[in-house]
Amino acid sequence: MAIPQPASGDPMWAGKDASKGRLVVMICGVGGPGGGYPGDARVAYVPNGAEPPAVPQVSPAELARQAIDQMGLSAPDIRLAPPADSPHGATIGFPVWMWSARSEATTGPVARTATAGSVSVTATAKLARITWSMGDGATKACAGPGTPFTEDRAGLASPDCGHIYLTKAPSGAFSIAATGHWEISWSGGGMSDSEAMGLTSNARLPVREIRTLNSGEGGHERPGST
Repeated sequence: MAIPQPASGDPMWAGKDASKGRLVVMICGVGGPGGGYPGDARVAYVPNGAEPPAVPQVSPAELARQAIDQMGLSAPDIRLAPPADSPHGATIGFPVWMWSARSEATTGPVARTATAGSVSVTATAKLARITWSMGDGATKACAGPGTPFTEDRAGLASPDCGHIYLTKAPSGAFSIAATGHWEISWSGGGMSDSEAMGLTSNARLPVREIRTLNSGEGGHERPGST
């Protein structure tokens, strides 16, 4: 775009002859969230009678990356029942529920569009599954974010994403990792493509063992455990 021309001999001319040309500003980049230009702006010298140099175009793939970055996708927001911060945590032999708190960033679906000039690219992301590593060697792949626990389901197994510990953790708590697997597709500018992204969050869940005393015949007590 045209700018007020500086006086002859101004450093902006970089030694060029002001009488034989003009200065223009070239803005190279894409529109940001507020409509600005986060790319570089530079001054170019254009000889009289010549057209300004073409501004480099942003490829659809670059715009797709801009759109994906705007999504702010996050790893699962881990929720457990019993919760990790409860006094006793989980109990050997009893169901544990796992799920992710729902939001656009953690479970989707989410779509964003990036634009440069006349080219727009729209990217869409959806959570395909969450893979849970439970710390005891077990791995659970759950389709979607899982079902939140409610008190009326106490003692029941999760319908779609649960686990039962059979041993105590050597350190008193198992380290849990939840990886959200995102499927992302985009199209625009005459192109389209897709990709996958995995984001992981972590938690620790104490696991206890309940011991009981069983009375045998003759009134003698025998140690037992559940």
